[in-house]
Amino acid sequence: MVELDRVYRALAAEERRLALACLDHHRQLTLPDLAELVVERQYDTGVAALSGEQLRDTYFRLYHTHIPLLEECGLVQYSQEDDLVAATDRLQTALDSVEENVERLRAFPTDSIGE
Repeated sequence: MVELDRVYRALAAEERRLALACLDHHRQLTLPDLAELVVERQYDTGVAALSGEQLRDTYFRLYHTHIPLLEECGLVQYSQEDDLVAATDRLQTALDSVEENVERLRAFPTDSIGE
């Protein structure tokens, strides 16, 4: 069973959501490649149009904050030796659980509230 509160915490930051989307698609990436993809999606532009500071800052936020939290939740694994981030099998299960939970909330009857 996926602990939804931990998954929702992991999904709370845009950079983590973008990183997870990239890893869900690619399954594993080097941290520099992941940082590039995240920044490209954040700014909706190619890497050539981005500053070195934007890339560096995103890399460091991923390295120091986002990847450790995602690893703690069991959604990714990080190899410092290879500087490689990989989605775990748990990632898809967690995303499916979130989707099911949202659908359940949407189906919750609200028309009788306040009557």
